[in-house]
Amino acid sequence: MHEFTCGHQECGSQFTSSNKDVLMSQVVDHLKEAHAVPKATQTLLAYLEATCVTTVPDR
Repeated sequence: MHEFTCGHQECGSQFTSSNKDVLMSQVVDHLKEAHAVPKATQTLLAYLEATCVTTVPDR
């Protein structure tokens, strides 16, 4: 299971998925809707994956 926790100081949204590609798709949607990022670059997504995505045990 993969978990994304938004690092924005005033946001803190969290998403989980068993599939990392699905999770990153949710992150792209979150960036558009919550943070007005019209197009997430590969560099931004790689950074967010490295700093905001963790692997958590299945519950």
